Amino acid sequence: MKAVCRLIAIIIFVCVNWVYAEERLPSQKEFEPPNGKGPVVVVISGQSGPGKIAYYAKDIARQGYHTILVNGNDFWKKGEDGGALLKDVITRAQESPHAVPGKAAVIGFSLGGASSLTYATRMPALVSAVVTYYPATHFIRDPGAFVSKIKVPTLMFAGVLDTYKNCCLIETARRLADASKASKVTFRVIEYPNAAHGWAIKYSKEWRGDYAADAFRRTLDHLRENSGK
Repeated sequence: MKAVCRLIAIIIFVCVNWVYAEERLPSQKEFEPPNGKGPVVVVISGQSGPGKIAYYAKDIARQGYHTILVNGNDFWKKGEDGGALLKDVITRAQESPHAVPGKAAVIGFSLGGASSLTYATRMPALVSAVVTYYPATHFIRDPGAFVSKIKVPTLMFAGVLDTYKNCCLIETARRLADASKASKVTFRVIEYPNAAHGWAIKYSKEWRGDYAADAFRRTLDHLRENSGK
């Protein structure tokens, strides 16, 4: 009888902790690929939330990827481990019946780009490729030390005219690019000369359709080169 009670207690403990783990994860929206299954791509929004880039996640899904859209704000909440949260988001996505086995790619915008640069680039066991659109980089004090921790092929898009809250300055992007050459990590920065913050989002006043189309094409190339898709 004691053994049965102990087993029941273990089951309850596991279930409670599983529910807690699910509840602490960022809410998500899934976009299935046309054929029903595909490699996982996690898209992380900026501070304005996932609503404005839902169309982008849908466009990625149309290319054959099982796409998960999450709120970038959730990775920077006080008391949360953003890296652990992202790992759990990826693991949850990989368990979907719409996901094919293999690593995930991560795409981040602005604040979500900071999560991609800070966490996803250091997860070679889980992540195949990282793409960041004008990521927040104001917290990076030592570009060389930061870049040395990148273990995943990374593509970064930066607007030369981006001065929004001094969060995503082109000077920092260039210092990161220079540091990557010295450390020989797979990190590339693409500059858009007349782009301000938000140029890749249709609903932004800074929208640049020409740059957005070019970046989307480069994003797909990067995913295919590194994800086998």
